Amino acid sequence: MNPVNLARLAKIARFVLVFSLLAGANAFAAIIETIDVARVGDQAEVTIRFTTEIQYTRHTPGDQGKFLRVFFRLTKPGFSESELMQEVRRSLKTDLLPPFTVAYPELVNGMLITFAKPTKYIVRAGDDSRSIVVMVPAPPAKVKEAAVQKGKGADMPAPAAIVTPAVAPVLAETPPVADAPASQTPDASKPEAAPVLSTEKVEEMAHAFLLDGQEAFEKGDYPKAINRLNRILSLPQNDRTMSAQALIGEAREKNGEIAKARAEYDLYLKLYPNSPEAPKIKQRLAALPAVSTIRRPTARVVRDDKPAEWTVNGSLSSYFFTGQSKQDDGPMKRDQESLVSSVNLSARLRDSVTDTRFVFRDTDSQNFMRPSRNYNRVYSAYAERTDREIGYFVRVGRQNPNGAGVLERFDGVTGSYNLTPDWKVGAVYGEAVEFGSPFKKNFYGGSVELAPQVSRPGASLYGIEQNIDGILNRRAVGSEFRYFDGQVTAFGMLDYDVLYKGLNIGMVQGNYLDKWGNNYFVSYDYRQSPTYSLTNALSTAGYSTVTDFVNNVGITQARQLVSETTALSTMFATGVTIPFGERWQFGVDYRMSEISGFNAVLPLAQMCRGGLSEDLTNPLCKDGPRGVPEERIDDMGLCQPGTYDPSKQTCVASAAASGRTNMYSAQAIGSNLFVPNGVGVAYLGYIAGPNYTGQNLGLSYIYPFLESWRLESNARYYTQKSDSGQNMTQFSPSMKLVYQWRSSLSLEGEIGYSESKNTGTTESKNVREYLYLGIRWDYR
Repeated sequence: MNPVNLARLAKIARFVLVFSLLAGANAFAAIIETIDVARVGDQAEVTIRFTTEIQYTRHTPGDQGKFLRVFFRLTKPGFSESELMQEVRRSLKTDLLPPFTVAYPELVNGMLITFAKPTKYIVRAGDDSRSIVVMVPAPPAKVKEAAVQKGKGADMPAPAAIVTPAVAPVLAETPPVADAPASQTPDASKPEAAPVLSTEKVEEMAHAFLLDGQEAFEKGDYPKAINRLNRILSLPQNDRTMSAQALIGEAREKNGEIAKARAEYDLYLKLYPNSPEAPKIKQRLAALPAVSTIRRPTARVVRDDKPAEWTVNGSLSSYFFTGQSKQDDGPMKRDQESLVSSVNLSARLRDSVTDTRFVFRDTDSQNFMRPSRNYNRVYSAYAERTDREIGYFVRVGRQNPNGAGVLERFDGVTGSYNLTPDWKVGAVYGEAVEFGSPFKKNFYGGSVELAPQVSRPGASLYGIEQNIDGILNRRAVGSEFRYFDGQVTAFGMLDYDVLYKGLNIGMVQGNYLDKWGNNYFVSYDYRQSPTYSLTNALSTAGYSTVTDFVNNVGITQARQLVSETTALSTMFATGVTIPFGERWQFGVDYRMSEISGFNAVLPLAQMCRGGLSEDLTNPLCKDGPRGVPEERIDDMGLCQPGTYDPSKQTCVASAAASGRTNMYSAQAIGSNLFVPNGVGVAYLGYIAGPNYTGQNLGLSYIYPFLESWRLESNARYYTQKSDSGQNMTQFSPSMKLVYQWRSSLSLEGEIGYSESKNTGTTESKNVREYLYLGIRWDYR
């Protein structure tokens, strides 16, 4: 690398430090949408949602660590990991688990979750195609001695009496309302000493809790009954302990918590095998189903007296990029100098019933070499509110699609209302946000959904209609279905457009975890690429606006031309990850992709009216093409050479199919490699395209040291041979250094080199060097 002027570099560094108070930047798009944490029974459920479709493939380490790496694929066409700059998100403040950060991309197809301390977890795919779920044990709820008045205890949470035995990864059996709000749970790192109570006080409290729990049980308010009975069981042994242990098993059973009911009954029989109630408990235990197939009744929302609390978090960051390149023996020339800055802010107001959230994400890119390419993009700016007592959800502002047939980011409103515990209806209205697009798209739609539960599938039906520049562009009906249990997670979608009489999207993906810990994934994606739209045929027909296209060709012919010129994308993927010991995981994947070609018929008479030829004095447009030699039609620009059919007076527009590409890969991931929390990844891939073959080798290692420092090294080597005899090799090493100062400030820098050589009929050599420096400040 050529020497960099130190004074200039220092100036750049000062510029970055002073003016980079803007978040987890992403030069092209924000992929991480939200990070939510909620109590689900005795677990904290972390749901990471993405702005695009993904599929979970594997994670490491298996079940415990400070650094959790989750690997997934971007499955929606048009998204590529290589085009994304790393973005970092920090968790909202919560007492359910230690603070953590999420960074993507990291390593190959990887996302890094960094906990404040070593943590146990279970990882699974979300119940849609846009999320990943991490289950973490939550600390027990805090017990308070206050407000025990004549048989009525304070409306406060209590710790569970037992720890449920290890069950399948999907632990969503207890409604969140049955447990403590996040703000009432203690910090796990600071255990609180239990208060010393007299025997009389213990008996008084237990009696009050039992009366309260029995009353709630008789009214069918099982979450409240569980809450009160747990308080008894958290107290020292007393006269009500045995009764509470018997009743809590029945309360959990009626609340649909089959696994936990079994554990409560087992514990009762172990503690009181000779009690008068033991035969009855044995009968109830024997009658429990083998799996949690019973539909769980929805719990009544339990309000508490705790006031709503605000939580605010965000990050401000900036990354400076510079690079230079040369071709063959030419001089090095600077080809990049830009500053990408972002802000990511989130504010949340929650109580036991309502949840209000405000989100704002903006990215600003300053290209110092080409100022015309500067941009500022607001990716999200919305407010939302959820009310679990009334049963509604509403979000207003700029937001990303979340199913129901919406395919683009949009400005608008979406909402839903719970008709029953299982069924809800939804609606959406908005205007699509496509940066740089001259077209105006607005749409509206509605949906009805059967909510999924553990071991019971859910499904939704929707209808949606979209206009582009005032012309009907999309009228689709579709369905989404979801299923998850302890071993299987599956999601599928069908979208049919009645205007173009064709299937827009058909996709299904699933994960299966066997009893040995092997994780299998499979996906199939069949979709129009891009999806049906009047804009698909503009370039082929030679029009610049949809209005001109439809006015001159007619809406029927325009839609026919769209159907003929829209390519079909087909993708299939499958793979397995096998753990080997405590440190290693091995994965094998196969992927296939292809894009179809097309042949479209273009009538000359329609093309002359403002289409490919704007010259109405052209004799072909004025008098028609009959009797004119074919070569003159080609010369006059109405048809591509060799595509004119004189008998039908048409041109044929065509595009060749891409051919099928098969990709085979193997991956080895080592955890705690060489040093604690060190991670190494070795990747080997083989690509067989329609007219070429390629081999890809990658090595990555992350070396944490001195508590706050992390060194990341990557090296990739790729070779390709084509049928034409043109061959290519590319070698790309890089090194990244990250420093975390306290919990809020992060500094990082990366330096990289790439050298590619082409040999065969033509020969060339390209070299590129780059450097970036970044700073990020997190507020929590």
